[in-house]
Amino acid sequence: MYVIGISSGLKHGHHDGGAVLMQDGRIIAASEEERFTLAKHARGDLPRGAIRYCLREAGIRIEDVDFVCSPLKSYDNYERRLADYFSYNFGHAPKVTLYDHHMCHAASAYYPSGFDEATVVCVDNSGDSNSGGVFRGKGTTLERVTNFDRHNSLGLYYGMMTQFLGYQMTNDEYKVMGLASYGTPRFEELFDDILAPAQVGFRFNRDLDKRLRDAEIYTTDFSTRQERIFTEQLEEILGPRRLPGAPVDDRIRDIAASAQARLERVMLKLVADAVAETGVRQVCLAGGVALNCKANMEVKRGGSVDRMYVPSVPHDAGVALGAAILKCVEGGHEIAQISHAYWGPEFAPATVHETLERVGANYEECHDEVERCVVDLHEGRTVGWHQGRMEFGPRALGNRSILAHPGLQGMKDKINSTIKYREEYRPFCPSVTAERQNEYFDDTDLLPFMNVTTGVQPGRTDAINSVVHVDQTARIQTVCETVNPLYHRLIDSFAKAGGPAVLLNTSLNINEQPTVNAPLEALHTFFCSGMDVLYLGPFRVRKAA
Repeated sequence: MYVIGISSGLKHGHHDGGAVLMQDGRIIAASEEERFTLAKHARGDLPRGAIRYCLREAGIRIEDVDFVCSPLKSYDNYERRLADYFSYNFGHAPKVTLYDHHMCHAASAYYPSGFDEATVVCVDNSGDSNSGGVFRGKGTTLERVTNFDRHNSLGLYYGMMTQFLGYQMTNDEYKVMGLASYGTPRFEELFDDILAPAQVGFRFNRDLDKRLRDAEIYTTDFSTRQERIFTEQLEEILGPRRLPGAPVDDRIRDIAASAQARLERVMLKLVADAVAETGVRQVCLAGGVALNCKANMEVKRGGSVDRMYVPSVPHDAGVALGAAILKCVEGGHEIAQISHAYWGPEFAPATVHETLERVGANYEECHDEVERCVVDLHEGRTVGWHQGRMEFGPRALGNRSILAHPGLQGMKDKINSTIKYREEYRPFCPSVTAERQNEYFDDTDLLPFMNVTTGVQPGRTDAINSVVHVDQTARIQTVCETVNPLYHRLIDSFAKAGGPAVLLNTSLNINEQPTVNAPLEALHTFFCSGMDVLYLGPFRVRKAA
C-alpha cells in the first residue's frame, strides 16, 4: 500500500508544506516544499515539488498511490478540493482521507518514537479549530485526552511576542528564543496578565488578540505576516513595542527573556499535568512550539519525564508524516522507530559533475573528501558540506550543512556576519559523535534531531566556544556511525587530527533562504557568501585558483 501524506493547503496562511511517501508503514521519501520552490516556508502552497520528488524516488506513478492523506478534516469540501487539485496537477486523484491536524502531529511523534506507550503533548498556533492537545499512545492506539481551543494558544502567544519584539511571526520565533538568553526575566510578573498556568493547561489573555476584537476585518484564519495581531493592551502591559529594524536594547532583551521564561513555566506545568493524567512518563512533543529547544530542555529536566522524543519535523511539515502514518496504522502496518531525517533527494557524482562543468566552477575531485575536509577545518576554513540525502525538517544534520572548527575564536561572528548575514547574537549548533557526547555535554541521551538544548561540561567551553550559547547551553546533534557513517567519520577524523569530537554545524543557506537542496543552489549560496570551500559529494569547489 502506497500512501502520500501532505501538509499545507489551499488556504491563506498555511505554511511549511511537505510530502511524505510511505509503503506499508515504511518511509520511502519525504521533503518540504520550500526546498523546491526556494520560498521559505512555502506559504499557501500545496507541495507539488515534494510530491513529484517522492514519486521519482520510489519509481512509481501517481496511479500507483492508494491514498493521499492530509489534515484539515474540519474544512468544508476540502476532500473534494484535494481530489480536484491532484487531478489537475497530476492527471489522477488517489482516494483522499482527511485527519485532524493535531492527531497528525501526535502520530508523527508517537509512532516513530519507539515507545510502547507515551504521553503526547501537541502545542502550536492553530489547526482544525484547536491549538493543540494531550494524547495517550499505547501500542497501536492513539487517543485524545485534552483539547486546547484555537484562541487559547501557546503558538499564538509566542508569535504575538515575536511581533511585539519587532520580528516576523511564524518565521522568527527562534530569534526571540536566542535573544532571550542575553536578557534577564525581570518582567515575568507582568506576564500574569498575558499567559498563565491554569488548573487545566494554561490561560492566554484573549483580549490581546486583535483578530478576535476586529473579527469583521479578518475573514481568513490568518492575517498577513505584516499585520499586527495584538491589541494596544499588550503595550499597556509591557510598554512600547520594538519597531522592525530598530536597535535591540536591554529592555527588549529582558522582555524576550521574560516571554521565554513564561513559556517554559507553562510547558513544565502542562507536561507535568499531562503525565499525571495519563500516568505515563515517556513523553512525545509535537507542534510548532516543540521547536523551542530551550523549553524542551526544561521539560526534559523538569522531573515529570523519564524519556522524551521530539521528531525532526515537529512543525507543520510534520503533519504530512503523521497523516501518512495514521493511514498505514489503519491498514495494519507496523511503524518502525525513526532515528534519522535523511529522506530527501540525493545527487549522483555524475549529476554534480555536470553542474560544475555547466557553471564553469573551479573544482577538484578528492580521493577522500573526509581527509581533505579535515585539513580545511583545522586550517580555519568554513566548509559547505553537501552529501547524501537531504534532511526532512528545519535542521541541517550533516548532509546540507556549513561546518567549521568550533574552538576558533571569532568563528561564530565570522559566520554570522560574512556567510549567514544575520543577527550577531544568533548561536550555532554542535554535532558530536555519540561515543564522546558525555565528554562535552551533560545530557547522555541520543539527541539526533538538534531540537533539545543541553548544558556544557565544566572545562569544555573553551574547546568548543563557537557552539556554546551565552547561557552555557548548546543545541546538540548526536551523530551515530550506523546512521550517518560519512559525517561520523568526518567528526571522528577531525578529533583524531587534534580537534574536539565536535563540529560547528549550521544549515547550508543564507539568512531568510531555505536550506539548499540541489547542487546548483549550493553553488549559488557558496558564491554569494564568504564561505571558503564547498564539498559537493567527492568534489571540492574553490573560488579562486
